[in-house]
Amino acid sequence: MEINLDTLGNGIMGLTQEFGNFLLQACSVCLDNQGHSSGVSMNLAAPHGTQNLSLEWSAIVDNQIKRNWSDLQEATEYAATGIAIKLAESYSESNCIERSSKGTGFDYWLGDEDEIGLFQRKERLEISGILRENSSNSLDKRVNVKTEQTKASANTGLKAHVCVVEFGNPKGEYKIV
Repeated sequence: MEINLDTLGNGIMGLTQEFGNFLLQACSVCLDNQGHSSGVSMNLAAPHGTQNLSLEWSAIVDNQIKRNWSDLQEATEYAATGIAIKLAESYSESNCIERSSKGTGFDYWLGDEDEIGLFQRKERLEISGILRENSSNSLDKRVNVKTEQTKASANTGLKAHVCVVEFGNPKGEYKIV
């Protein structure tokens, strides 16, 4: 499966085109920082088994962009967000429609843009990124922490999607709880 990160720049249903370009830049910076170029393979543990994805993008990371994203921790958060939103398009019948408030236990609402009110919010999306995995910061540990975090809003009765992306040896996990 191919994930075309450039499409983030077209805008995301409930988010602005500017934010989509922001996420695209973060993805490009993190992947470039770890020595990857467009077409890099990413292994993903997904709801229906492991998949091998191809991450595609055309953005060039120049010195100005690197200076803009010198906080690689922040870049990693936003890069993971971009990839998670693209993956949610494949693993949910809903789209990313709105950023969640702090303290809810998740980052974004998935739902239908054309519905009004509470019924447009159908699922929750919690996201995390790791620039380079190490023994104290593993993908498995982060997925467990983020899955636990979604329990803060479990009373909604809505499914939670948890996505963690690692950029050093591109891999990730996307699960629905």
